[in-house]
Amino acid sequence: MPCLVNRSVAKEKLLDEAETLALEIAKKPRLAARCIKEAVLAAGQSGLGEGLRRERELFYRLFKTHDKREGMKAFLEKRDPKFKDK
Repeated sequence: MPCLVNRSVAKEKLLDEAETLALEIAKKPRLAARCIKEAVLAAGQSGLGEGLRRERELFYRLFKTHDKREGMKAFLEKRDPKFKDK
């Protein structure tokens, strides 16, 4: 089972940090979050070449979405995006 670590926290702060991260992820488009999870799991179950190929495939899929365009537009307009999971 792959393990992904991006920070280390004290045991007593673990649940607070996990909740903060979960809320941050929940603000993102669901399709993107699913693709990220799929890429991480695939990388842990295959070699580097296959993992990178799958990541690139998922990236291209996401690049075609409405939410990608909305995210870019919102960034340029300096506003929060309104994702539609499309």
